[in-house]
Amino acid sequence: MRKSESPTQECALADLPAGVPARVVAIDEERLLVLAAHGIRPGVVVSVEDDAPFGGPRIIRLGPARLAIARVVAAAIRVRPEPAADAARTR
Repeated sequence: MRKSESPTQECALADLPAGVPARVVAIDEERLLVLAAHGIRPGVVVSVEDDAPFGGPRIIRLGPARLAIARVVAAAIRVRPEPAADAARTR
C-alpha cells in the first residue's frame, strides 16, 4: 500500500501489509474459478501472515486455513482493508 493511500482504499493482496484483515472485493476473471475452489472469493476476509523469502509466495490466513499464494496471483486479488472487529464478526 502506498503512503498516500488511506487504509480503507482497495489494493492488491500483493500490496496488503501483514496482519491487516481485508475483505476480497474482486478477482481477475481468469483466476476466479481456481481461487474460488480454495475458498478465496469476493466477500471473504483474509489477512497476510507472512512472506516467503526471495520473492516467494505470500502466506495468507482464510478462516482457520493457511494458504501460500504466488505473488502474481496475489496481484490479481483486490482487497479492502477493514477494522479487525468487523473482520472477526463476518467470518
